[in-house]
Amino acid sequence: MKDVEAEQGADADRLLQAEAQRAMVRRLRPLAERDTRHMRIGDQPLFISAFVARDRETISQMAMPSAGLVIVLEGRKELLCGDEKRIYQVGDAFVLAAGVHVDVVNEPDSASGVYRALFIRFSRELIIEGARLWPHLIGKNGAAVQSVRFGPALCSAISHTGEALSGALAASRRLLDHRILEILLILAEQGALPLTPKYVETSVIDAVRLLVRHRLDRPWSTKTIATQLSISEATLRRRMRQEGQTLQALLLAERMQAAYRILSDRDADVADAIAATGYTSRSHFARNFQQAFGASPSAVRNRRKMPIDA
Repeated sequence: MKDVEAEQGADADRLLQAEAQRAMVRRLRPLAERDTRHMRIGDQPLFISAFVARDRETISQMAMPSAGLVIVLEGRKELLCGDEKRIYQVGDAFVLAAGVHVDVVNEPDSASGVYRALFIRFSRELIIEGARLWPHLIGKNGAAVQSVRFGPALCSAISHTGEALSGALAASRRLLDHRILEILLILAEQGALPLTPKYVETSVIDAVRLLVRHRLDRPWSTKTIATQLSISEATLRRRMRQEGQTLQALLLAERMQAAYRILSDRDADVADAIAATGYTSRSHFARNFQQAFGASPSAVRNRRKMPIDA
């Protein structure tokens, strides 16, 4: 009897989940009324494009210049990446990594005769900005194709972005970027779209600073930083030497600057600065601080309590 009740309860849960997913698909359906895949704003593609087809279409070796999220709203999609074939139905979502080449088959729904999907594009600039805002989500390059949990938070974020893009809101470029970053954050928290700092195009020193600055309490090493930046330890050391910097010196400078800000600008004590910068020895911390600023941590902390001369 209990087994029957448990099975009935599981069936009821599946029905509720299925209805919730259908409701989310209906909410996004207005964003895919017509095909907009080839539309552009100036020389840039749209943030959100709709793929709409009334005949079965095959796209061979589709190239992904930037990472993107795909959500199937009607019909069926077949995706061939290498020797792996995946099939996506209504309500399924997945991320395609930048640089990936895939073969795609878009199959219209047998009842409506229409295929619909949304593609949300993430520019390299926004991914770099995401890495700056949420450095704890920086990770190695993910899989070429990564499935995504299409839940209420993601649906709401996409819907709000669509409203701004449609002109329903008087949205600035800053607001549009903010809306896309909300989607990016949800995917990064799922692990579906790792955030990566900008290190190839510019300075690796800047990339290391970006990576460690908000997590100075971690025991950073050449190995852990190279892993986070998806480069080899040898490449990291070579690039840092070329820029005239060592990891030890960079970490020391960042930790001391952070400690000075904490002691100068916040209602914090020396123990807070030590904890935030990853030191286990108070004497070691105080010695480095004295060498960096010519004053003890306690002296800097006490300065903020001194009255300003009239």
